[in-house]
This record gives sequence, structure tokens and C-alpha cells, in this order.
Amino acid sequence: MKSLLQKAFGFVLAGLSAVSAAFGAPAGAPLIIAHVGPTTGRFALHAEADRRGADMAIEEFNARGGVLGREIILVSRDPTLDAGRAARVAEELITQTKVGFMVGAIHSGVAASMSAVCQKHGVIFINTNSSAPSESVENAHRTKFVFDTSAANINRALLKYALASHKSKRVLLLTEDDEWGHSSAAASRPYIAEYGGTVVAEVVVPESLPDPAGALRQIAAVRADVVAVNISGDNQIKLFAQIDPQTLKKQSWVVGEVDWEELYPAPGTPRPLFGTTWAWNLKTPGTAEFVARYRKRYGHTKLDYPGDVTHAAYLATKALLTAIERAGTTDNHALIQQLENYKSSPKERMQNAAAYMDPASHHLQQSIYIARWNPQAEHPERGIEILGHFPPEQVRYERERATRLESLADTPHYAP
Repeated sequence: MKSLLQKAFGFVLAGLSAVSAAFGAPAGAPLIIAHVGPTTGRFALHAEADRRGADMAIEEFNARGGVLGREIILVSRDPTLDAGRAARVAEELITQTKVGFMVGAIHSGVAASMSAVCQKHGVIFINTNSSAPSESVENAHRTKFVFDTSAANINRALLKYALASHKSKRVLLLTEDDEWGHSSAAASRPYIAEYGGTVVAEVVVPESLPDPAGALRQIAAVRADVVAVNISGDNQIKLFAQIDPQTLKKQSWVVGEVDWEELYPAPGTPRPLFGTTWAWNLKTPGTAEFVARYRKRYGHTKLDYPGDVTHAAYLATKALLTAIERAGTTDNHALIQQLENYKSSPKERMQNAAAYMDPASHHLQQSIYIARWNPQAEHPERGIEILGHFPPEQVRYERERATRLESLADTPHYAP
């Protein structure tokens, strides 16, 4: 015969199970996270690098029992590069696959589309690697957290450096015809004016960029001291493969952001100054250990050294899982509050300065590194050279102070 105390305890457990069934997944059920990144096209390698970072973070948590006693399962979906298709994929993941969270994106237009669907349902969207400035201003949401730096942050540092060495300070904008390109170019204009420069022309190229030769002829016809490049993905490889290295010496070319996936696969392609958030050869605490762990698992693959994309996805996914642990729940309102207060030490970030989440824009404020690329045929991984570091307060995108997010009250509850 059970004692009265045992029976009472049984009733409590039954009640908790009923609550769990009504408001979330059954206790101990796997926690499903969807990784969304384009597996074909010009960002396919980026998406693979991003998925590896997310997987490495999940592997860490599962090795010690998951999160809140639940195994974490990563599923992958290709949203393509079409914003309409991406929105439908997000809807299917939430309503049919019943995912708990989404991480990834890469393409800023896709990130904007999918995160709007996530906001409608209350699903937290971790934007690991989309760097359009609009992601943390016009396209920001209460349920979206952006962990990549933006082109606005990088251009603020690069343009000041480039314009300081020219008397006339004439700037040509080379802009990709998509959300990232236009948003990045628009964010650059106030900095150009602030540093005494003048925009003398803007050359807009198609997102597919079949052949950059025409754009290069247009650029050559304009008298400019600085060329501010806002072109992403494999388009950078196409562009710089056709540029005479002497041109890069005569003019100051700067690139808003260059990912490892645009450098390492094309070691013979020259690059001007660019910005990044991390490199495998930084002498920062934790970097060597992270690289060793990555190479043990992926050292036989095309990307046998990790880059900034893997680094960002790893730390972003880790931030999400840590927030769940600290909140003691998967309820999105509790997790939003945790993530809005996210802070990370230099050691945790493997960077030179602490990072923190801006609660107003949901954009991570972090270190920026100015770098150059000196490719070496035998050891292309050694081609990246870090020239300088800017802490987050020096590269802040001022428009983020005016970002307006949906209120928590207007954000549906979601507890996977």
C-alpha cells in the first residue's frame, strides 16, 4: 500500500506532466533546433561552415546530458536564396516539424523573411551570420538575435582608415543589388561624410554577378580615391579574380566584410583591406583549443581550418543553449530576457574585448579586426594577417539606438 505522502507526490507529478503536455513538449522529449542555410548556390560553403559551428555547440551540451535533461537534435533545411520560399520553409518548420528554435540564415534577405515568420509564432531566431545593417534596425524583431557583426560596424573602421590617407577623399560605392548590399552601402554614407569624404558614384551589380568585367570598366571610368565594396559570398571571388593587383595599390579598396569561406578556397586571389570578427591564428585565449577541436573533426574536409562563420555560429548556438539552462525553461519570454542580458568575456569569445547583446536592437556588440590577405600556395591557411583590433564601443552602428522591437506583450508565448 502506498502511503498518503506517496499518493500526494504522485498527484503532483501527474499535474506537472499535464501542465507540460498543455504548454510545451513532454518532459524529456528531444529539443529540436533547425539550422537554416542555403546548401546550394554562392553561400553553400558558408552554410556548411555555419552548420558545423552550431553542431559543435550542440555536441558539447549533449555530451553532458543535453539541456534541461533533453537531448538536442539539429535538423537542417535549405531555405534557398528566395525570400518567399524561405518564409514558407520557416512556416513548415514551425507548424509541421515543430522545431523549438531556428539558427543560421547567412543571406540577409532570407534572414529577414524567416525571422518575420518566427516573430509571428513567437519562435526565437538566432541569426548567426547575416551582416546587413538592416537586420538590427528595419528588420529587427523581439524574437530575433543577431550574432554576426554588421557591415556598418566594419565600414565605420575601414572607411576612416582609408579616407585618412587621401586629400580629395572621393568615394565610389560598389554595391550588390540585394538587401545586404544596399543596406551596407546606405550605412556607409554617413561615415563617408563624417570623415570628410564625398560619394562620387555608385555602381550597382546584380546579385548573381555572372561577369564583373562590366562593373570594373565602370569603376575605371570614375576618378575615385576609395572604392567601398559591398559584395558578398562567391561574388567576391569572381570580382577580385579579375582585378589587377596594381589597381589595389593605386586606389584604396576596402571590403565591408570578408568571410573565411571567400578567402581560403581561392588562395591566389588578391584582397584589399577587410574586416572580420575572428581568425584561426589569433593569439586570444581559447582560440588554439577551439581550432584543435575543429581540426580533429573536420581536418580532412575542404575547410580544414575554421573561420569566422563557424566561430560565430558556435558561440551563438552556445548562447542560446546557455540561456535555456539559466532560465530553467524553454519559454520564449524567459529566454528573450536572458538573451537580452547576454554578456561574454574576452576568453569566452576568443576575442580581445568583451561582447554584449544590445537589448534595444538585439545585435551583439563585439570586436572587429582589420585584416589583409597574403595568399600562400603551400599553406593558404596562413594567408590571413590581422592588422588591428577595434573594441565594440568604437564601431557601434548609431542607428541601432533607435531600433523599435515588438513588445513582449505582443509576442506570442512559445515553449517547445
